[in-house]
Amino acid sequence: MADFLRSGGRRGHGHVRGHVVTQRAYVLQPVRSLPMRIGVWAMVCIACVSAGAAAMRGYATYADSAAPPAVVPAAHDELQDALARAQLALKQEAASRASVQKSADALTVEVRRLQAQVLFLQGQSRSRR
Repeated sequence: MADFLRSGGRRGHGHVRGHVVTQRAYVLQPVRSLPMRIGVWAMVCIACVSAGAAAMRGYATYADSAAPPAVVPAAHDELQDALARAQLALKQEAASRASVQKSADALTVEVRRLQAQVLFLQGQSRSRR
């Protein structure tokens, strides 16, 4: 190896243990074949896709477990039923009050009309006397 580094006009220059070192253009050759490189690349892609799918499944499982339970307790159902009955009763009462108010308004109009007629008739009877 030292012979390679030495410079000078010595006769031993260029010879290493009886072999002549030539100046050639060296090209790096791939260590693995093309099918092997493609196979490794495909395996890496499959591993990435599998990791992504596992992460998505884990997130979905976490999101489902973090959600409130779908089972509603019986006491909650009874409370909802009582609330629905109270709302229905309130709507019925509001409707009955509206119909009573409408009847009262109609009767008020009728009373005013009858009062006007009574006043008219009283005026007619006074004018005849």
